[in-house]
Amino acid sequence: MQTNPKLQIFVSAAQNCAMQMMSNAVYIQTELPSLTLPEGMSEQIAKLCDSLIATKHDVVSELFELSEVSESSNSPGEIKKRVERIIRWLWETIQEINEVVQSLQTASETDEQFSIGWLLVVESATNILNSFNHAAEAADGLQQEP
Repeated sequence: MQTNPKLQIFVSAAQNCAMQMMSNAVYIQTELPSLTLPEGMSEQIAKLCDSLIATKHDVVSELFELSEVSESSNSPGEIKKRVERIIRWLWETIQEINEVVQSLQTASETDEQFSIGWLLVVESATNILNSFNHAAEAADGLQQEP
């Protein structure tokens, strides 16, 4: 069976998003010890990094299974279900990032010393969100099959 080019675009975009999650989590983890943060925020950011890394692993595994399914059958329903699951997992983790960004923004408005932590997480969130948008667009493109 010939691989669907739109599916290949989605797989590539979703894999890129997952890798963005991993690389940004590692970067945040590296910088975290040097940041001045509100009480309890280091733990919240560390938990977010764990979630980003876990999502990366889950998405990459699901993408591998998606590729196997697409090669072994011509079941658009199964492919659609897996694509939707991947997008949902990515989005749920992005919502976690947003919660941390909001908490850090509130803290930095109260005390300027927390603004570096906010900047670090917001830059990483932007990188991840940009790559997620590409994956979501590619998923939408799959829904518009001729």
